Amino acid sequence: MAIIEFMKNNDVDTIAKFISEMNKIGESHIGYCGNDRVGIAHSLREDLSDITYDNSFITVYEEDELIGVLGFDADLESNSAEIWGPFIKENKWDVVNHLWNRMVELLHDDINSIRMFPNKLNKKVLQLAEELSFTKHSDQTILNFNKNSISQLDEIFILELMEEYFTEMKNLHDQSFPNSYYSGQQIINRLNEDRKVFIIVNDGQLDGYIYAEAEPAYGEASIEFFAVKESKRGKGIGSKLLTAALNWIFTIESIKSITLCVNSSNQNAINLYKKVGFEQIHELCFYTKNI
Repeated sequence: MAIIEFMKNNDVDTIAKFISEMNKIGESHIGYCGNDRVGIAHSLREDLSDITYDNSFITVYEEDELIGVLGFDADLESNSAEIWGPFIKENKWDVVNHLWNRMVELLHDDINSIRMFPNKLNKKVLQLAEELSFTKHSDQTILNFNKNSISQLDEIFILELMEEYFTEMKNLHDQSFPNSYYSGQQIINRLNEDRKVFIIVNDGQLDGYIYAEAEPAYGEASIEFFAVKESKRGKGIGSKLLTAALNWIFTIESIKSITLCVNSSNQNAINLYKKVGFEQIHELCFYTKNI
């Protein structure tokens, strides 16, 4: 008999290991949840701040064996939530509707949209998204750069974002990535020693920016967003921004590789990343649903 219940404090490490194992397999992979159990446990305990895991994650046990997990990471500022899962053992998928309905009951009244990032190989979650009337917006390509390739890169010095360029950076970001998971203002609000925006400025005007995040304690980093003004493209600015971000990230000893996500239709960007040394590792589908 399957028992569905709230995630508990003493479940965190077990659930992090379960998600880690499932997220290493394309057929059960969900974007942005990670596959390192220590990093996942940290995210569950520390990053789910608007609504904590004990009020946003549901587990399913069968005869004391964990067979499924589903939850969400709420962002009440943007009235949205990102779905983690469903992560369900392959031969136990019949619990998915019960699990989903229980999770939906947990959604805060202020949440009016939810989003999912299943791997293209994750056919069961793709089908679930269709059955639940999610809207597919785009395909996303995930790429990885290994620290061993850093010797290929040039030494580049460019500026960190300064307040005088906040407005230009916000405008460029919001035009380049409308309806993305972070607005330009949200990126600025997140900036600290481990989250940086680098910019290129010519004649007092911002030509491009790149936003990178690092988690030194967990050896993780990612390039979240990066854009160049349309009138300035084709001049090597993107390559310089990317190189500068990578050089900064790999000054952090614990970080051995980084990942980034780009719309699969943006072949110019994908080609640039691959030219610099990135390798493609996943393709995701971006779904949203208003509730």
